Amino acid sequence: QEFDPGDPESQLASVTTRIMQALQNNLDGKSKLYKDPGLTQLFLMNNIHYIVRSVRRSEAKDMLGDDWVQIHRRIVQQHANQYKRISWAKVSQLNQLGYTLGTSLVQVRMRVVRPPASEVQPLKILQCLTVQGTNSSGGGDSGGLSRTAVKDRFKTFNTQFEELHQRQSQWTVPDSELRESLRLAVAEVLLPAYRSFLKRFGPMIENGKNPTKYIRYSPENLEQMLGEFFESKAWSEQKR
Repeated sequence: QEFDPGDPESQLASVTTRIMQALQNNLDGKSKLYKDPGLTQLFLMNNIHYIVRSVRRSEAKDMLGDDWVQIHRRIVQQHANQYKRISWAKVSQLNQLGYTLGTSLVQVRMRVVRPPASEVQPLKILQCLTVQGTNSSGGGDSGGLSRTAVKDRFKTFNTQFEELHQRQSQWTVPDSELRESLRLAVAEVLLPAYRSFLKRFGPMIENGKNPTKYIRYSPENLEQMLGEFFESKAWSEQKR
């Protein structure tokens, strides 16, 4: 492309814009390494957020303009919303208790890797707390679940949450405000569902033998463990 030699500022702005576009195209390509579409959105959301923050702190802001910054801040929000929709929007369909994710904007810094097929997904954990065809108005109603089925639900939840905690506590979110936003977003989905399931089905287990074998966590325990997410803790540290 030819430039007007009499307008070097315009040349520099044009080159900077093309560099930014090339960078975003590169990110789009790398994001496709994720099999999980939710992780794809997190990767794009975090990296574009980093680009916008860097531009705002540099002379590139003068060349790209305020409109560029605002447009790309909205793109960050769009990726945040897409992540929440993909990862958590089905909660209200799966969980008749009707809990949905809040509107907090969250970012995560993650490496570009292919998640293993065995990776626990939040939606699967929430399915453990799902009782199809029932609602939260039953009080102590068992919802048609046998004691054996309830035990299996609690055991499955324990295993899956522990795997999720092990993995996500190794992730890193350097910005404290963003880290807390992400934790809050997870807590707003998980804790109300767990509390309701525990209130409704807990008595069936508590009145039997070895209740702590199945009801391993109180809501407060879970909240404390969520507070360890995104701290980049090595697994060896967690075992101490």
